Amino acid sequence: MIITVTDASGGAGKSVLAGRLAAARALAGRKVLLLDADPRRGALACCAARPRLVARAISAKGLQPELEHLVNCYHDIVIDSEGRDSMGSRAALIAARVVIVPFDAQHGDAAARELLVRRIGKARMFNPGLRVLLVCEPAERARADVFAAQIPAASVTDIEGLYGAVFQ
Repeated sequence: MIITVTDASGGAGKSVLAGRLAAARALAGRKVLLLDADPRRGALACCAARPRLVARAISAKGLQPELEHLVNCYHDIVIDSEGRDSMGSRAALIAARVVIVPFDAQHGDAAARELLVRRIGKARMFNPGLRVLLVCEPAERARADVFAAQIPAASVTDIEGLYGAVFQ
């Protein structure tokens, strides 16, 4: 399964979330690859101390052709995608079965969130089965629900329910 973690503008804990999700799958006995496609390389830094997790950086240009090869080598691939619209972030959304968006009302403005909604909509033209899951703190649930309503078929969960929601 390919899972892409992205956000509207950065600062919402995307890289940490991608690393934790990949590590949880690896601890469950799955063969997992964490691809850090964000130029800031936050996911690689988060996973340096996790020996059971294979992680590597990848450029936006190399993501789509590399995924075609890697999908046959791993049970799960978690992609830490950059938050802005780019060739790499588009490829990550199109390839994913699930996109996870950490929601934090403190980060990202309405314009950045609107761009993310459009990017997801465009990805669904090529990947109509793409599931969208917003992850938020319990105190942010009402705001996350409002944002999720802008994305067709998106759902909201908290961090405790994330694993079950992704792998249902």
